[in-house]
Amino acid sequence: MLEKIRQRLLDFIYSEKDVPLLAGFSVGFYVLLFYYSKNFALANSLIQLGFFAVYYIIIPTVTLYVGYKLLPLFKLAAYKRNFLFVGIIGFFTFFFLEINHIPYRKKILLGVVIIACILAIKLKMYYKLFIVLLFFISVFNIPGIVSFMIASIEKKSDWEKQSDHIEQAVFKARPNIYYIQPDGYTNGVNLKNSIHNFDNSDFETFLKENDFTVYEKHHSNYFSTLLSNSSMFSMKHHYIADDVVKYKAREIIISDNAVLRTLKHNKYKTFFITERPYLIMNHPDMGYDYCNISYNDIIFVKDGWSYERDVFSDLKKQMSQLKESEGNFFFVEKFAPGHIVNHEKKFSGSQKERIEEEKNKYLERIKTVNTWLKEVLTYIKANDPGALIIIGADHGGFVGFASVSGAEIKTENKLLVNSAFGSLLAIKWNGHQFNEYDKNLKSSVNLFRTVFSVLSRNKGYLNNMQDNSSYMKLIEPRGLYKYINDKGEVVFEKAQNVQN
Repeated sequence: MLEKIRQRLLDFIYSEKDVPLLAGFSVGFYVLLFYYSKNFALANSLIQLGFFAVYYIIIPTVTLYVGYKLLPLFKLAAYKRNFLFVGIIGFFTFFFLEINHIPYRKKILLGVVIIACILAIKLKMYYKLFIVLLFFISVFNIPGIVSFMIASIEKKSDWEKQSDHIEQAVFKARPNIYYIQPDGYTNGVNLKNSIHNFDNSDFETFLKENDFTVYEKHHSNYFSTLLSNSSMFSMKHHYIADDVVKYKAREIIISDNAVLRTLKHNKYKTFFITERPYLIMNHPDMGYDYCNISYNDIIFVKDGWSYERDVFSDLKKQMSQLKESEGNFFFVEKFAPGHIVNHEKKFSGSQKERIEEEKNKYLERIKTVNTWLKEVLTYIKANDPGALIIIGADHGGFVGFASVSGAEIKTENKLLVNSAFGSLLAIKWNGHQFNEYDKNLKSSVNLFRTVFSVLSRNKGYLNNMQDNSSYMKLIEPRGLYKYINDKGEVVFEKAQNVQN
């Protein structure tokens, strides 16, 4: 059996018949599968699938076929196989460099094409070997895609169901609500510790002078934007459920969640104003009444970081059109100060020096975003004096680690754990009686349940507060672990039989 397969492959490779259509298709087929095995959650809409099928498969297939057919017209028939040999390598290299965001892409691609042209002089007859190899390695991308597809088909939403009727809460007061999320802004306790050692007193004074209640020990329940926000807007723990990670996070945050349903039940108009299209890259159904970025403006082959909006300008524009009789909710997403690098990069110095450099960059961004926040908050205060304003980060900045991915390896260092999860929370309640409601407001999963309890003046909703624990899925040791317990203490416990 194996000998027959081997002989057929050899017959195909050494055959005098050329296959320009198959040459282009093999490149595109592999690249399409590779892209989706790595980026399914970013591109799981039909419109994106159609685009990538054309971009990765149709373009190289048509290009190689048409080029192959045109060469004889220019008396270059002898170079048809050279063209296919170089074309396969060229397209594969171009797509690979683009998907992996490798710098100096043009120079690398030019170098590879030049080398391929030289090799083609002697090896052009072996271009079919590339076709065989591409189809063979394509198989290894299939399991990842299948697991994503199964997760999307079997997606479960039981964990999202509320334990009470808070989604039908009736607000006794309907102020405009501004939820401003400065990505990765750690809490005040962390900024004062020995890892950060940062004097943030100027901004803290500004918050106090503007009647903000600052929750200095506040922390997120998860360590990434998608995981933290999907839990926070659901007002429930998901415990890093597979379907959330692989498929649902953006749909929960943008399309439909308990917070949006509660707001709409109270006839709020909802606005999503974001600096970058990170949360809408896969074109989820828009659950907000307004978004400052149109799906038509999103470039499919990018990851959401290349396109940037001035959120302050967009916010001012929408605020100028508000009607006093309406309740309005703004989710303003600012991707700053962010966090340290995701993965360790080449660095000439020691790891200690690398950690220090990342810390300094992060703290400089804290200064920058402080200035931005002061401007935004001052504007809201002047133009919407009755507003309820929330400044709530999605997670910490990971200062002290060499990279964010380093946090996925067990640490018992309490300062590092808090650096990953500790997050800024400050609320301007603006006269709404909150003192008897916010005693258990320690983590992001309980943020909106607390806010809605205050606005509806119903303490009964506080009976179903979620556990304030923080969780992380580690790669060493592998598994889901609790890093912060309900009391805010740093622990290290294997999460077993967690209940929603």
